Amino acid sequence: MIRAILGGTFDPIHWGHLRPAQQVQQLLQAQLHLMPSAQPPHRDYPGATATQRLTMAQLAATALDHCVAEDWELNQARPSYTAQTLAELKQRWPQDALVFLCGADAFASLHRWHQWQHLFDHANWVVMQRPHSQVTFNATVTKVLAERQITQLDQFIQQPQGAIYLAPTTAVDISATAIRTAIQQQQAWQHWVPASVAHYIEQQQLYR
Repeated sequence: MIRAILGGTFDPIHWGHLRPAQQVQQLLQAQLHLMPSAQPPHRDYPGATATQRLTMAQLAATALDHCVAEDWELNQARPSYTAQTLAELKQRWPQDALVFLCGADAFASLHRWHQWQHLFDHANWVVMQRPHSQVTFNATVTKVLAERQITQLDQFIQQPQGAIYLAPTTAVDISATAIRTAIQQQQAWQHWVPASVAHYIEQQQLYR
């Protein structure tokens, strides 16, 4: 089985996360795991609690095929470091191929990630590219891409770990920050998230 893993703060989770991940899931014929971060080391603490963010991920997962919410990082008493998480998930699923999903903007900062040289030890990576988007990679990231990129999908799927595939995906022009701001300003925002997630946000009175 191929397990495609999409991590993030998900505060809240929205179609900008879900649409590109769904396209990659269909491309790989994979099981998609939505994994909220526990203590994101690269950003401020989220507005919703860990339990609320997991619940929103669970609700979002029901809106997609072959998709589940993953509470692994939320159960760890440590910051959410991708290299460590992938190593632990590989121990959990030794027979399965792991594919980590990453946006091109985040991939461009790869050299600043914790233990970034070990990010490819236990998983392949799909870098999700927005159409007509020009993301500049520095020399270090460009070298990583040159060494690891596989352009043929069928060859990429056969790799046990360490390969990178650039996947064009549909961009949804929305961010969690914009959603939180819209809620605070009492503007329309519900169309940016699955209906079940919108209902939960309203029920819990989040981001007000």
